[in-house]
Amino acid sequence: MSWKEKTYQETLDNIVRYYESKVRTDTTGTLVLVNQELQSQWVRPGNDWTGRWGGVVIDTIITATISALEIVQTDCLEKIKTHTS
Repeated sequence: MSWKEKTYQETLDNIVRYYESKVRTDTTGTLVLVNQELQSQWVRPGNDWTGRWGGVVIDTIITATISALEIVQTDCLEKIKTHTS
């Protein structure tokens, strides 16, 4: 596994793990929070025209963060759907 793959996977795993208990205890509130965070993260890729520090490292972390948040978002939506069906 390359450093880039390792960084991506560690970032993704840590973010998903961070939100696990929040999803269990406050699914709707967590969904709102995750949606807000996704809105801010979606503008970041490629937004380094001023020479953002970190280059490929930061781009890898941003990509993993977006992927993790989308996983959490999907989990929240599935739990809400299950509880309202």
